[in-house]
Amino acid sequence: MDPMRSLPKTDPKDLMTIVQRLIVAKGPAHKAIKQAVDELLKLHAVLTFIKKFPQVEIDAFATHASRYFELYLPSGSIEIAHTSRYTHRTGKSELCILATRYMAPGTVITELKGSMAQLTRDDEKELKRNSDIRRDFSVIHSGQMKKNHLFLGPARFVNHDCDNNCELFREGKYITFRVLRPIAIGEEITAHYGDGYFGRKNRHCLCATCEKNGRGG
Repeated sequence: MDPMRSLPKTDPKDLMTIVQRLIVAKGPAHKAIKQAVDELLKLHAVLTFIKKFPQVEIDAFATHASRYFELYLPSGSIEIAHTSRYTHRTGKSELCILATRYMAPGTVITELKGSMAQLTRDDEKELKRNSDIRRDFSVIHSGQMKKNHLFLGPARFVNHDCDNNCELFREGKYITFRVLRPIAIGEEITAHYGDGYFGRKNRHCLCATCEKNGRGG
């Protein structure tokens, strides 16, 4: 979220090699994912990023990374794709989640995991100073707690729709999604983030349903 941070870059080929090994790995999925995370933690850019972390935070980072590697398992049912739906508001290409297989109502999309991280007071000040961060859809305001949070993990790429096909719910320590109605291959996975997600009564909403009905933004 801070483009001014000067972290070393990683060659995409090195990341692709890790993912490709994960895809063709034999044996239990959790072992293949652990191997992929171990390889990720050895990359120079990642080592530079975590070098000052205490072990508990390195472990949390590894767990966070494993959620993304889960998406690449051949047994998965979703993929991350680009969408231009929000480009005129954010100034960049955004991401969405598409189904790669049919999903029946009641299905829990287990690889779509997420968690909420509370922002500090300094983070809150940065939000007010930096308009680019304010446009980041991973920042969600909790009306109940009256605080901004970061929505982290692959689940953060599930976009809002006023006629959503999934519902968000907590499963243990994770946030994930349950299918509400049949979802076809190639259809976007969507959730409802409240009536004030795009302004009061979602008057600036950019979802496909609002576009279809000629309302919102």
